Amino acid sequence: MISGKAFAYSLGNLGTNIFSQSFATYVLFFYVDHLRASLGLISLVMGLQAVWHAILNPVLGQLSDATRSRFGRRVPYMAGATLPLGVAYWLIWRPWVHRAELPLYFAVAVTAFDFLYLTVVLNWTSLFPELYRTLPERTRVQAWRQGIGVIALMVGVSVPPLIYRRWGWHTMGLLLALIGTAGFLAALLGPKEGPLAQPPADRQRLGSVRAILQTAGDRSFLRYLTMNFLIQFIFSLIPATLPFFAKYVMHIRGLELTLLLASIFVVALAVMYPWSRYIYRVGSHRAMVTTIGLLALGVLPFWWLTGMVSALAAGVVLGLGLSGFLSLADLLMAEVIDADAERRGRRREGSFYGFNGFVVRFGVTLESLVVYLVFHWTGYHANAAGHATALVQWGMRCLLAGVPLLALTIALWAIMTFKVRESPRHPPQSMP
Repeated sequence: MISGKAFAYSLGNLGTNIFSQSFATYVLFFYVDHLRASLGLISLVMGLQAVWHAILNPVLGQLSDATRSRFGRRVPYMAGATLPLGVAYWLIWRPWVHRAELPLYFAVAVTAFDFLYLTVVLNWTSLFPELYRTLPERTRVQAWRQGIGVIALMVGVSVPPLIYRRWGWHTMGLLLALIGTAGFLAALLGPKEGPLAQPPADRQRLGSVRAILQTAGDRSFLRYLTMNFLIQFIFSLIPATLPFFAKYVMHIRGLELTLLLASIFVVALAVMYPWSRYIYRVGSHRAMVTTIGLLALGVLPFWWLTGMVSALAAGVVLGLGLSGFLSLADLLMAEVIDADAERRGRRREGSFYGFNGFVVRFGVTLESLVVYLVFHWTGYHANAAGHATALVQWGMRCLLAGVPLLALTIALWAIMTFKVRESPRHPPQSMP
């Protein structure tokens, strides 16, 4: 078990995953297939906005590391941006303009949402390596944190079809905004930053550019970044493509689509605790190799499956892999940050998470580009009946199987060459 404050901190994953996954899964479908906005313009907006936000990530991370206040480095940003974030999220699903103006509205709404989302989530995430320092602490808190995160994933990905089909997209956006915002508000009641947040060595601050260059030049971090980018890209691509695949290949909607998506997240939640025990037994690096293998087995059947039973089976295996990745991503990042702190005498969580966000945000750009190219080349056209040519269906299979398998092959190479000391099993004698 964990303390009440650690549990409150973990509730921040409600907002993190409900907002991010519902956005990644349904925003393209909402604007292109439901509102009939231009696929090209919406994809262009998502690409350009992601580039801007990617640049903003390391800037905000460095700003957070350099902040000094009696409330700590991270909490003031979380407290100031949480409520505006909830409003910005709801406005994405409540467009106030005519169809011709949708791309411009989308650009403004998503830019505001992403800026506020990054401000809250980057600072919330940066608290994890700082507050929890040993392998037992990290695996225990991470199991709760990501268990809550998987519930949020189920809410953000599986529940929306039930809501928008019955009450509409506007109501869906409002309900998810309320739940996500409540999670971030609860996280503010969690553990507070201690003396480690402002170590004496940090008085000799690095300039923003130098700090970013030091972070970018860390070879171990670059290996982690490669793996994390590719797996995050996969989990952006698969949910974004599944609604199209369900409608135009499997010809299922509503409840069946919800069950298919839920199968992934129910399994991920069910095996979260066993994953924490497995990681403790074999170590984080070997556990990540296992995770990548499970993800490969999960996406492979999409080359040929057509029925609900085989799709659910693939979803179960993907759930096993998803649970492993959620358990390990921040644990591996914490090990990179620990190694950097030992070398440089300062903790720079914000810089590392900011640069990680800089790169991962390009996954959204890549996802939009890949989906656009495949849909454009295969001749996809939105229609209510769900009719699609064989070429369009093949393109959707490629998005769910071929592209992820290539990405996972490269991710496996990255973790096999990852050389960082794993988290200690006992508290260190001295802290950096």
